Amino acid sequence: MTRPPSHPPRLTERQLRRLETLPHGYKMVSARDGIPIVESPTGQTRRLQPNGRLAATTLIEEVRSYLHVQQG
Repeated sequence: MTRPPSHPPRLTERQLRRLETLPHGYKMVSARDGIPIVESPTGQTRRLQPNGRLAATTLIEEVRSYLHVQQG
């Protein structure tokens, strides 16, 4: 049986608005399961939750983001 192609999760309207209004120096570095990972000018990574709030990332997510960037 063939599975249909998997589509990446879409960002919520709140996530999109928040990405547009991030302070200067913030950048999106990765996404995992529909959750964008942004990096602050000081190098801290944050998850952009579906409600538009930034939340601290775990060490594992930071390593995955780094490896994703390095492989790309």
